[in-house]
This record gives sequence, structure tokens and C-alpha cells, in this order.
Amino acid sequence: LAFLAVALCVFIVVVVMTVMTGLVSDFKKKNHAFVGDCIVSTKSLVGFAYYKDFIKILEQTDFIEAISPVIKSYALVSPSWTDKGFGLEVMGIDAVNHSRATDFGKTLHYRKDEVSKAFEPVYDANLLGCVVGVDTRINWKLRRDANGGYSFGVTPDQIAFSISCVPLTSRGALAKAGTDMVNTKTFYYSDASHSGLARVDASTVYLPFEWAQRLCGMDGSDKRINAIYIKFKPDEKLEAGCQKV
Repeated sequence: LAFLAVALCVFIVVVVMTVMTGLVSDFKKKNHAFVGDCIVSTKSLVGFAYYKDFIKILEQTDFIEAISPVIKSYALVSPSWTDKGFGLEVMGIDAVNHSRATDFGKTLHYRKDEVSKAFEPVYDANLLGCVVGVDTRINWKLRRDANGGYSFGVTPDQIAFSISCVPLTSRGALAKAGTDMVNTKTFYYSDASHSGLARVDASTVYLPFEWAQRLCGMDGSDKRINAIYIKFKPDEKLEAGCQKV
């Protein structure tokens, strides 16, 4: 009996370790797919300027395959179906460039094969679109089925989102004063993004790069961003590439 008890304990430990190893490996793969090989960033919402000069330098190297400048901030998102506003993270990206540097394009549902049209709603290409994380509270119509999948419609619902950001100067001060302290723009639901990362899918809205830059007040004479996502060429090792950057 003692032998069986020990054997059972060992078996349980092996099973748990195997499952945990698989979960950790899957989590690492999904994170890598979301962020790419390397990120140059700042935690400050102010961002940093002169990124175009730095990108030109990176483009001249022989170990980088793709580069994507990114705007990251927070916004109050008010869907047309409710009077409530939801605090969410916004990412301003160029869909094509970002899909080259990361696996963003593969996370889309409606425009997976037409990434260049990610911000063009299928129901009206003239409207300004946004891509919404599948598990965000503003994506309320998406429900999981018995197998854990999402019940997407043939086309995305025509839902408008009023997105408001507080613009900041390069010194971190409010760019506007008085009652007009925020920048607001209406976007329309164009696609859903499923990265497989719970925190990301539940809290992120993706906007066209130029519009995110305007909303966050980063479109001045010295334009600013918050991060640069980088993908190395296949023969470049991650650690070596990051050190070179």
C-alpha cells in the first residue's frame, strides 16, 4: 500500500508538471506572437519623440525584418447601445506594419485575409473603424458556445463607439484647459481581435495609428509614440538582436 501511495503521488506530480509546462509554453508563444521579438518603449503616457529618425536607423540594419510604431494610452469608450462609458486601453497601429512585426493580423476574424482593411467596416468602408478585443465589455454580443468558441455574425454589428482621450504635452501637462480637456472621436466596430491573452482581449481597443496619435495629443511638431515593436530576421537570435537594438 505504501508503494502504491508513493507511485500515485509521483504520477500526480508528473501529470501536474506536464500540464503546467504545456500551459507556460502556450502562454509564452501567445505573448511572443502579440509583442514580436523586441519592444523599445516607455511606460510614460507622454511617449517619446524623434522615433522616425530611430526607425530609419533600424531599417538600415541587416537583422531586422519589420518595425511597427505604436501609440498606447487609455480612453473612455462609450458604445452606442448604452449610456455608460468603459475605461479601456487603446493601441494606435498601422494594421499592415503591425501584422508584419507581430501576429496581429492572425487575431482578426473578419479581415484576417485583408489586414490592410482592418479599420474599414465591412458594412460601410467609408466609416472610420476600430478593432475590439473579443472579451471587452463593449463587445457584449459575442458569446461563447459549448465548445468555448465565439458566435460571430456574418458581418460585424454596426455599432458606434465614442472614444475620448486626455491629450498631454511633451512635458506631461494637459494639452487642453477648461471644459474641453479631452479629444473625442466616433469609431465604428470593424473587427474583433482574439490574441488568446485574457488581459489583452478583455481591455484593448485598436485604432488607426494617425487617429490615436491625434486623440492622445502626440501629433504636434515633434510627433510622439509610446513604443516600437520589432521583428528580427529568422536567423537572428532574440537575445543577440535585443542587445544590438
